[in-house]
Amino acid sequence: MDYIRCETSGSELRLEFIKDDLVFNTTSFILEYIEKMINTSSAGRVILDLANVTHIDSSAVGMFISIKNAMLKNGKCLMLVGLDDNVRRILHFLDIANFLELDAA
Repeated sequence: MDYIRCETSGSELRLEFIKDDLVFNTTSFILEYIEKMINTSSAGRVILDLANVTHIDSSAVGMFISIKNAMLKNGKCLMLVGLDDNVRRILHFLDIANFLELDAA
């Protein structure tokens, strides 16, 4: 996929976003891809690396919540890392930063 680079290491699946924005016109495709990667992986921990992402909209936030809920149902761990200040600010403003388990600022 042109939006994500995948890397598996032991029990960890790392999904690195390679585009600078996550917005409505791409999140449904990305969500479908991520769900497929998670469902076919035996990894107990999934890391979404957002180091290259500088902008998200509400559809991206919804995507993160959907992935997190699916992970919880399957007893797996999800963590978001590499957040830029703007993305982190949006997640804190929406009061879901703790739920999503962001990396340390």
